[in-house]
Amino acid sequence: MCNKNNILITWISSWVWESLWDSLVEKNNIIWISRNKAKNNKIESYKIDLSKRTEIEYFCKNIVEQKYIFDVLILNAGIWEFWNFEDIDLEKYENIISVNLLANIRLLKLLEKNTPWKKSSWGILKTTKIIFIWSIISKKFMRWASVYQASKFWLRGFAGWLKQEWKKVFIINPKIIDTGFHKDKIELWNKYPETKMEDILSTVWNIIDWKEKRFEIDL
Repeated sequence: MCNKNNILITWISSWVWESLWDSLVEKNNIIWISRNKAKNNKIESYKIDLSKRTEIEYFCKNIVEQKYIFDVLILNAGIWEFWNFEDIDLEKYENIISVNLLANIRLLKLLEKNTPWKKSSWGILKTTKIIFIWSIISKKFMRWASVYQASKFWLRGFAGWLKQEWKKVFIINPKIIDTGFHKDKIELWNKYPETKMEDILSTVWNIIDWKEKRFEIDL
């Protein structure tokens, strides 16, 4: 029997992404970090505020000390914001940037030893796949999204650079996920059909199994 993959999944809350760990947990070892602990005792869950650099540093220090090597990182961290620019205060905008962009950069930087793209400093030859589950909004200009959309554009640029060095980097761009959360708040809702959660899950599985090798997959 093949060894299980070690997978790190980030999200700011459990919400719809419970489907993600449910899909992966039987055949993989899952570490989940989020604002809320996962409601699944089969995965290793850490309650972390991804907007707080100190909390990320503490988590990463423990992982590095354990010499825990990840086969896959699935980075989902995001804060929603679909209102007029003037209706959101500066503190909330800074928090959006901290979670949507900086949390991902901090994790990847602090877990360099745990996510090798070539032979690691511990002598382990394994290349980590980095999967960003992001958004079609990183490619489309539209109203009501302002700094939220800007954070998506920034991270897409970062991932594009990362692809040049680490190679096994992927972006999945869903449209509106079929939850109804965004209805009447963003014009994307009326322009594009919904992305089904099962399509996201199957794409993640295809990347893990090397059936999908494109850098950017628009759903």
